[in-house]
Amino acid sequence: MTATAAVAGCDGASAPESAGNRASAFFGACIMNTAVLQATDELPRLAVVEDDREFREDVLVPALTRAGFDVDGMASAFELYRAMTARRYDLVLLDAGLPDEDGFSIAAHLRSLSSALGIVMLTGYASGDDRMRGLRAGVDAYLSKPASMEMVVTTLRNLARRIVPNANLRARWRLDEGSWRILSPNGVEIAMSLAEREVMKTLAASCGVPIKREALIAGLAENVHDFDPHRLEMLVHRLRKKCLKLAREELPLRAVRGVGYVLTW
Repeated sequence: MTATAAVAGCDGASAPESAGNRASAFFGACIMNTAVLQATDELPRLAVVEDDREFREDVLVPALTRAGFDVDGMASAFELYRAMTARRYDLVLLDAGLPDEDGFSIAAHLRSLSSALGIVMLTGYASGDDRMRGLRAGVDAYLSKPASMEMVVTTLRNLARRIVPNANLRARWRLDEGSWRILSPNGVEIAMSLAEREVMKTLAASCGVPIKREALIAGLAENVHDFDPHRLEMLVHRLRKKCLKLAREELPLRAVRGVGYVLTW
């Protein structure tokens, strides 16, 4: 059974023969709901259609969730169409080389049903002809793999601001303690040294509360009095500089005079 035939079966209709008539009336109605989106403070709803499971589940879905999207991952056109009969999406991130239907025809079909749905292609098809094919199909942006997560996140966030003007896009900095990384709001991952990790763990455990220098130093040395406080200042300075360079955003870590440091994410 093809993906489109399966979708038609969701409401009992027979599978249509032509690509242009393949979706059921119910599916079309669900898609058309995107044309009347109301201002909301909910997270933008994003469908990620990528058949590479590891790339989808270990890279795209986690990074885009951290970036402030309500994400559902899917491996095929069938899964996308089935999900769209039950849920409205604001954005679709779409691969071209899917197992049951190519991304270009999916994009053209979605665009024929709604001008308000945001469609971004992320694909290994990188030629100029492929890019033009995607744009003619109606995609809002065409990104070639390998694209940085920063580029993917920024593209989707810019599109979300236009489609859902008051959507909640307040992604935050986060600490991924398990893999020794700081995760920026725009999807950039900043690796930490052992000393940086110890300092950030202490600060993140009491976010918004100033932490004394002595408490931070205690995580770096057995004897606080043998540790030069200037080393802590240099460590914080270098960490903030690294985050600004890689993420192009300032890490919300600042000094509190006479006390120590506070993390305000």
